[in-house]
Amino acid sequence: MTREIDILVVEPGRAPYPARVQDTLEAFQRIVGGPVEAGCYLPQRVMLVCNSEGKHMGLMPNRENPADSGDFIAGTFLLCSFEGERFESLTSDQQAEFRKYFALPAPEGGGGK
Repeated sequence: MTREIDILVVEPGRAPYPARVQDTLEAFQRIVGGPVEAGCYLPQRVMLVCNSEGKHMGLMPNRENPADSGDFIAGTFLLCSFEGERFESLTSDQQAEFRKYFALPAPEGGGGK
């Protein structure tokens, strides 16, 4: 039986949101819309997983690449934790930190609600 893990999904133009998904390559490919690239290691043992061909496919720019401030991530990406070679669920602290980190900027002139 395939296990499930808790992740954050970050879509262009949307705030990050939690999801529970199967820990399979196919599930990750469905989320990012194509071949996966895992390798942007973030603090707190968090991994950024994106579409390895997102820019070549013309996917919408999403967020600045945290590993390269002159670059951006194209298309939807996800965040999960990792232990060695294995993906793991994000803790509630990890989810809170990265929801803030990848939050959308407030609209100009407004402070929200």
